[in-house]
Amino acid sequence: MTFGARLVHHRKAAGLSQEDLSERSGVSVHAISDMERGRARSPQRCTTEALLDALDLDEHDREELRRLARAGRVAPPGPVRSLSMYVADLVGRDPELFTIAEKRSGLVVVHGAAGTGKTSLAVRAAHLLEECFPDGQLLIELEGSTPPLQRLLKDLGVPAEHLPEDERGQIRLYRSLLAGRRLLLVLDGADCEEEVHALAADSPGCLTVVTSRRRLTGLVGATWIRLGGLTEEAALELLASIIGTQRVEADLRTAREIVRLCGMSPLALRIAGNRLASRPRWPLAHLAEQIEERRLAALTAGDLEVRGAFEVSLAHLPGTAQLVFRRLGLLIGTHVTPELAAALAGIDVAEAEQALEDLADVSLLEPDERGYSIHGLVRTFANGLIDATDDDARRTMLASLLETTVTAGVLFGQTGDARRVEPRGEMDLATARRWLDEHRDLMPEIVEQAQGQGMHDDVVRAVIALSHYAAIEPSPIWERIYRTALDSAREPWQEIVIRGQLGWVLFDVMGRSGDALEVLTRAARRAEESGETGHIGWVWLIASASHSGLGDLDEAERVCRKAIEWMREPMDILYARSVLGVLWQRMGRADAAVAVHTEVANELSTFARTTYELSALGRTLWWLGLALMDAHKADEAVSALTEAEEVYARARMKSWRARAQWHRAEAHRLAGRLAESDEDFRKALDGFRACGDGVREIQAMRALADNAKSRGDDSAYQNHLRDSLTACERWDTDATRKIAAEVRECLSWE
Repeated sequence: MTFGARLVHHRKAAGLSQEDLSERSGVSVHAISDMERGRARSPQRCTTEALLDALDLDEHDREELRRLARAGRVAPPGPVRSLSMYVADLVGRDPELFTIAEKRSGLVVVHGAAGTGKTSLAVRAAHLLEECFPDGQLLIELEGSTPPLQRLLKDLGVPAEHLPEDERGQIRLYRSLLAGRRLLLVLDGADCEEEVHALAADSPGCLTVVTSRRRLTGLVGATWIRLGGLTEEAALELLASIIGTQRVEADLRTAREIVRLCGMSPLALRIAGNRLASRPRWPLAHLAEQIEERRLAALTAGDLEVRGAFEVSLAHLPGTAQLVFRRLGLLIGTHVTPELAAALAGIDVAEAEQALEDLADVSLLEPDERGYSIHGLVRTFANGLIDATDDDARRTMLASLLETTVTAGVLFGQTGDARRVEPRGEMDLATARRWLDEHRDLMPEIVEQAQGQGMHDDVVRAVIALSHYAAIEPSPIWERIYRTALDSAREPWQEIVIRGQLGWVLFDVMGRSGDALEVLTRAARRAEESGETGHIGWVWLIASASHSGLGDLDEAERVCRKAIEWMREPMDILYARSVLGVLWQRMGRADAAVAVHTEVANELSTFARTTYELSALGRTLWWLGLALMDAHKADEAVSALTEAEEVYARARMKSWRARAQWHRAEAHRLAGRLAESDEDFRKALDGFRACGDGVREIQAMRALADNAKSRGDDSAYQNHLRDSLTACERWDTDATRKIAAEVRECLSWE
């Protein structure tokens, strides 16, 4: 609605002609005509007041006409712009940009933690949409000494002398200036919904993009875009855009380490990049060392500071949320539940849940289906806030983690004296598996911290409870865990069980049969000295396998038979008999091995239901398949290994399932079926990658190369070898470096 249109309305309502109104007001007929036709949109104040008096309007109508007159006086002749510069190096945000670009009106809320690039995204989107909003693009930083509404009116062309004195009048003027316009508005740094309600350009054809650390869930009808950290690829791209692609590619491994240390945070990466760009002679490793040692203190450059950004987010929260956040600095891992937060902070669960919601609301935590997660530099910031007063909370957290480990671990089976560990809580198997999978790589730190707090009984119970889960998920980390736990064993039976497990990982995972036998011999001696023989059958069974690994097969058979005699549970006896079958296979007695594995597998298949029982059945079928290959019965081996794969799939034993696929590929190759062999090697390759088993991943690639060579496909042979070499460089361990040397030699021959 314009001043002229309302003037016509009120003149006719009063029954006046233009001449009558001119006579009453003293304003010329020509001037009144120009105003009513829109030629004169901005009458002076004295003219406006004369017309109001002549029309004898009430105060409401008077104020409306005054506002429309002011709007006519300040309406800008062309588009208005107050955006910051175009952000040239915004990377990794194409999906978010596309979401905003699809909007032509309404409200978009870009929320996320400090330093994730919310403002950069909003500014880039506004520049990209310039043609869609010809009346202008405005950015208003909501923090500042001048009220943001007054800054908006100034950007829209309202002189200070025409600014209404009260906020209500300013809002009415603002709305009238937006009417009929196509304008994009960026409200940067909103703290609450009320700010947005007052300032949003809600006229049809106008789009408002809001950035906020908070989620602002009370904004009805908004489109929400959450910004988190970048992907590694995008983070490297951002770093390269600042310091140059050549510098990144020259030391890609250190560049990856820098983006990891920066938590994939755009702000942290910009700071790191700026420091490197201003110091062109610095090697990337120098900055990586600084960040590793000083973390947030190293991530400061000029007025850019990661710590300060987090401090602003935390400072506005209630005291309970601040306490919970500080205690999260004690957290091992990235996941927290309301129950754990309550224990850490010494508050009830309802208070903890509200505190976690407050922290999530400012993007210091990320809600997920199981609770909340804390990541990257945010966790480092929280860790820097803890002090000596938080020691009791640390013990509470460690006790909770270790007891949950016991509750979850025993569900995967117990043998020998390990059965003496009983859980104090309850959990279903699926939850237990998920929890242990998430915390497995954190277990060394949990055990070491708890041991440092003198929590020896908690450590021993947890580590012993993990024995069968460890067999399902073999990893070198178990050596560190079991060696650490030995120092916490206070009773002979505990030491014997832990030494037995350490012997297993040294033999079966690390391939160090001699070291394993030394540990197991000490366990057996301790059992004889103490009379604690409840686990001796398992000690001797693993010792038998270690003798086999050293090539002493006769001694291995003797010790294995001794182990069978000491086993007390039917399930344990069956497993030990299968181990005896493995020894017979190595001794060249393939038919005897096939017979015992078949017998044991048939017995196990009648009752195998638990994870431990399925694990034993799967391994027996796997061993049967290997024995059948030695007996030159490839088709029967394929059948046995297929059964093993199915059992491992039921037990969710990904690593062992991949091994079954690997050996089935070998059986197909033995039968001359190279296409089927390739298919299974590829399945095994995917499985090893998913489990993080670098050595077997590389070996699978080399097996594919061997198949290609057998077919005479030299190109595929070389491609598979080059892929395996790339994987060797990615894993970069002593074992993979040795394999890499062999691969390079193979390639040099071609």
